[in-house]
Amino acid sequence: MHHASAVHIACLIYNTAQRRFEAVVEFFTPGLAQPLRVPVLVEASERMCHGQLTRALTREAQRRGLGGL
Repeated sequence: MHHASAVHIACLIYNTAQRRFEAVVEFFTPGLAQPLRVPVLVEASERMCHGQLTRALTREAQRRGLGGL
């Protein structure tokens, strides 16, 4: 991760019909008054372990939101 000093998964739901996690990932970065909030979708089994899910959500949020910073 390039710029963020902390990450928080603010909202997380599992959409059973579409077999995916839907989340909002927050990046707390020095210099920003408010966290950068990035909505993400990750297709995965609801049985994915916590560590793998956290990494997948964070990577997808970085790809979608931090690429332009």
